[in-house]
Amino acid sequence: MKRSRGLWISVIFVAVLVVASTLSLAFGVFKPVLGLDLEGGLAVILSAPAGTDQGTMNQALENIRNRVDAFGVGEPDIFLSGNTIEIQIPGLSNSTVQQQSTDSYCIEDPSGNSYGCSADQSVAQEALKGFTVGSQATQVCLLDASGAQLQCYASQEEADTAKGGITSAPKQSATPSASASASSSASASASPTVGPPPGASEYCLTDIGNTELKCYPSRGDAETARKGITSKVTKTTWCIQAPTTSSSPSATPTPTPSASASPSKKAKASASASPSASSAPATAYTELDVSGAQPLPCDFTTKQAAETALAAYTTPHVTTQYCVYSSQNENLGCYTTQAAAAQRQRETGQQSLLDLIGKTARLEERPTLQIVAPTDPSYASIPVTCSTPQEQASKDCQGAAQDQKDVWYFSDAAGSPPNSKAHLGPVVIIGSNITKASAQLTGGTQTDPITQWAVAFTLDGPGASKFGAATTAAVNQPPPTNQIAIAVDRRIISNPVVQSPITAGNGIITGNFTEQQAKDLASLLNAGALPVELTRQSVRTVSPTLGEQSLKQGIIAGIAGLILLFLYLLLYYRLLGIVAWFGMTIWAILALALISIAGKSFGYALSLAGVAGLVISLGVTADSYIVFFERLKDEVRAGRTPRAAVQPAFKRAFRTIVAADIVTGIAAAVLYLTAVSSVRGFALTLGVATALDLFVVYFFKRPTVFLISKTTRLVEMRGFGLTSAAAADHTALDTTVEPDG
Repeated sequence: MKRSRGLWISVIFVAVLVVASTLSLAFGVFKPVLGLDLEGGLAVILSAPAGTDQGTMNQALENIRNRVDAFGVGEPDIFLSGNTIEIQIPGLSNSTVQQQSTDSYCIEDPSGNSYGCSADQSVAQEALKGFTVGSQATQVCLLDASGAQLQCYASQEEADTAKGGITSAPKQSATPSASASASSSASASASPTVGPPPGASEYCLTDIGNTELKCYPSRGDAETARKGITSKVTKTTWCIQAPTTSSSPSATPTPTPSASASPSKKAKASASASPSASSAPATAYTELDVSGAQPLPCDFTTKQAAETALAAYTTPHVTTQYCVYSSQNENLGCYTTQAAAAQRQRETGQQSLLDLIGKTARLEERPTLQIVAPTDPSYASIPVTCSTPQEQASKDCQGAAQDQKDVWYFSDAAGSPPNSKAHLGPVVIIGSNITKASAQLTGGTQTDPITQWAVAFTLDGPGASKFGAATTAAVNQPPPTNQIAIAVDRRIISNPVVQSPITAGNGIITGNFTEQQAKDLASLLNAGALPVELTRQSVRTVSPTLGEQSLKQGIIAGIAGLILLFLYLLLYYRLLGIVAWFGMTIWAILALALISIAGKSFGYALSLAGVAGLVISLGVTADSYIVFFERLKDEVRAGRTPRAAVQPAFKRAFRTIVAADIVTGIAAAVLYLTAVSSVRGFALTLGVATALDLFVVYFFKRPTVFLISKTTRLVEMRGFGLTSAAAADHTALDTTVEPDG
């Protein structure tokens, strides 16, 4: 009786666990966290230069992980393979998709992207007639008088600016410092007055950054080549353009220079008018509601491809639309299909994180010397330090090469005109000097009643000393020399004013930040400096559609397999087959509960590979039941009664089950430690589920079969009881008793 009580306690304990797990899963207390292939999300691949050592890559991996973790996203998968870092971030952002009723006619492409809507169908149709196809230069090269290529740029504007800054100089003297060239603003395009030094054999054309473009045997040849410089468009893309109110026949099609520009802005830009656009479609287009509309595409490689895409645009009647709104309630786009809205949600939701990951260069803080707005006459002639890919690839722009020099950077800092150029002094501190940074609310006191978001930071010893000297020198200086700029990727993200000397190694950065801006800046400061500059190789927004379909098909196949397995166990093992079915059901519920707890506790995300690990583990679990049942048959065949055979059968079978599960567990552990990415998810689920098999076998199957063997009615039930399950199929086929062992 005492022994039976222990068996019942074991069964009841398992039953309580199953009920609690089932209720937790049903009411959402715990639920599995899905991986990238099941939920969708963002996948980014960053690569370092060839030959980067493993220690440097490991440090870069850790810093990237800090940046992503500090952003607060769930379950990122970040791993290193050679000189490549892959980042997979499942899930959507805080943006939402809202279904709205409407009664309008929208200009749409076949994917459901909307480019403007109107309540009047004729207005939408008339506006669509004004849509045209135009070209946009994506590479413009400068050629000398002989037609030889000197340098290439991303736009005509950049090429024209570079052309004005080209000079000729003797080859031996074409090495002025970066700071010297930076200070020569308005006179940068003037012809040189320096005579040739003794022994000069060549004269070279140099750009505003003092990079030699091409050399010539004499000064006259160099000057002739410089004066004859022309530009040539070498690469173009084709764009779909909206009509504008300008109908001048001389207007040249020049599509929107940025894909992020809104259609409403394009409608107002008279420079983008097509020669064939009439005033009627242009007027109709200005009457469209373009709030939430998407930028027109500008990435076609041929004119025919753009025209084919434009021909597929329609103006359907829309009664329901799905609009994506950011966490700040900004309309990010409206669509006629929920799938298109979900895709937009994935793209926009991860954009801020993508921008954060993309900041892979060194973080620098430098004193501000001068700020030049785009409206300043000298703006165009001021060179930006290490601004071209060619310069960035040179040794002069790598690592700390520019730390002791003055530089010119573009500025995105609040308080400066957009795209300003800032003249900065030598580096004061870099990201690795910052030990801690956090976003916090300041103010709200009697002396400072206005609350605002700010970033508090702490420096290490050397950083505190350097920063103290720099802030002491900046106090009470006239603007902008009282500012210390924070630059990432050679672009200024913040340029705070120094209110007082910061000599204790900690301070506060203010600048009218929003909460998210303060948190993002703190994340960058916390991440420190990457030891190597990484290049973004690819960015993919992964749709969960394929994963969901595969999961659905896998579940259907799994259910079909379980039904067949249950029928087989029922027919072959009778009552024991029902025990096996209940045991595997218990195993499945507890496995899902463990995966859910792992997801909530330390961020484990279930992927398709993890599902595969569960399926294989289910087979291992089924084998455990078969091993026990077959051993029980052997004991009955040896002459024992079913009741007497249960205990020795389980004792011997359990040793076999433990040995098999240990082998599987070792294989799972080795695979987890040596593999990367989703393979580790497979190994983890395989190992955990195998360990769970031992738990269910010992605490459910063992006591259940023991209790059945103690119940005479269940043992002797005709055709279905334990006697029939353990021996019926043998008595008719083989009456020979084989000795045990």
